[in-house]
Amino acid sequence: MDGPHHLGEPVATLAHSADDRLMPPRVWPFIFILIAGTMAPGIVRAQEIVAPAMRNVTPPGFTPAPAGEGPLVREVLPPPPPEAPRWRRYFLPETTDAATFAVRGNLAIRIAGVAPPAIDEICAFADGTPWPCGRTALHQFRMFLRGRAVECLFPYAPTLEAVVAPCRVGVTDLGLWLSRAGWARPSDLATTEYVAAVAEARCAARGIWQGTDPPDFCREP
Repeated sequence: MDGPHHLGEPVATLAHSADDRLMPPRVWPFIFILIAGTMAPGIVRAQEIVAPAMRNVTPPGFTPAPAGEGPLVREVLPPPPPEAPRWRRYFLPETTDAATFAVRGNLAIRIAGVAPPAIDEICAFADGTPWPCGRTALHQFRMFLRGRAVECLFPYAPTLEAVVAPCRVGVTDLGLWLSRAGWARPSDLATTEYVAAVAEARCAARGIWQGTDPPDFCREP
């Protein structure tokens, strides 16, 4: 789809909805792994040296402060805390593969928990016939989105260029949809639900596994 929305519109809803499952606890330590490279390694709080007052400026009726020796040190206020993660809505994001969006022209959002086939990946049916599963996965993903707004959960930073985050369309978890449809493999961030959905797709020969023989674990009782 063309025309990425230039800004992510914050979505201040569903703080305690059923969609909280889109952000499983084990995902959080990794979700912002690509953000870390954009942050400063440390913050040095600058100090300003101020010369002591040369005259008493205490208002009438107040006890003057004791005279100090040496310069005064005025500390700069610390920077504000980082923004908390929240859902951000994007209209008509440009899909670059079956699990990645390009928004604002320079921000890439990868759906957490899934590893899509590369755009030029070629799969093979059971008889060895090749077929372009990477481009087919992207086409099927675009057909599912049908121009609907996509929402992703992450904290914003001005220098952010790439992020891995849970994403959804309405109440549909996109990572889970891709897993069940067979258009993605589980990534290192995959939840047990994602892994089970991918196994189900393989056993049913859906998505990138269509036309293939089911693996041995599908026949286990």
